[in-house]
Amino acid sequence: MTVPLTILVNSTDSFEDCWRPFFTLFATYWPNCPHPILLNTETKEFHYPALDIHCSQIARDEPNSSPTWSECLIRCLEKIDTEVILYLQEDYFLNGAVMVDQLHEFAAVIASEKYACIRLLECDGAGPWHATDHPLLWEVDRKSRYRISLQAALWRTDALRRCIRPHESPWQLEVWGSQRKYSRNMPIFCVNRDRFNDENGQVFPYVPTGVVKGLWNPQAVVDLFARHEIEVDFARRGFNDPGHPQKRKKRPILCRTWDRIRSLT
Repeated sequence: MTVPLTILVNSTDSFEDCWRPFFTLFATYWPNCPHPILLNTETKEFHYPALDIHCSQIARDEPNSSPTWSECLIRCLEKIDTEVILYLQEDYFLNGAVMVDQLHEFAAVIASEKYACIRLLECDGAGPWHATDHPLLWEVDRKSRYRISLQAALWRTDALRRCIRPHESPWQLEVWGSQRKYSRNMPIFCVNRDRFNDENGQVFPYVPTGVVKGLWNPQAVVDLFARHEIEVDFARRGFNDPGHPQKRKKRPILCRTWDRIRSLT
């Protein structure tokens, strides 16, 4: 029996241009997906044929508010009534078939073993990892710098909620959330990288990620979109060029210090 599962696509209204490409590829590589999909938005709605998409619209009744990234995610999680979620973001553009049976098996493991998380795609530097009794799963080291990762993963809904502090950005959640005592003690696992990789195939295959610092990642989207006849105005965002990184204005040091104190206490 398949474990009840909600697919959470974490997004924001300003990334609306990613939604149609994302769900076009999702429907192509996971046809007849039986699970409800919750697209996290502030006020906007979106629908796609044959997919059961609902939009969280977490700020629909307060359109002039400016909730933080984490506040948006918290409000979205409060709308979910399943024990397990598949966490995705709107720029995780599928480029191959989802291993549906394997994903469902891992969801059952989370439910039965009370694991907090099973990460489905590991990036270099996300370890170290340790072998387990399960041949397809590794345990993420408790001192891993990126113990909390926002790449595609199966999560216990309550465990993810407990990781989040309302003031944090995605980067802060991954870096500082990984240092908090609660996350250090959570049972966090990932796929066996010797079995699931670019050569052998990934459970949920995509290039991390389609958008980098607000700009399109050409390696992730140009050829993929062309193959599927997905038309996008790339000029609206422009392309990320690793050789010419975008400079971002730093927040005042007092604000950054206060954020760190709130995150680590």
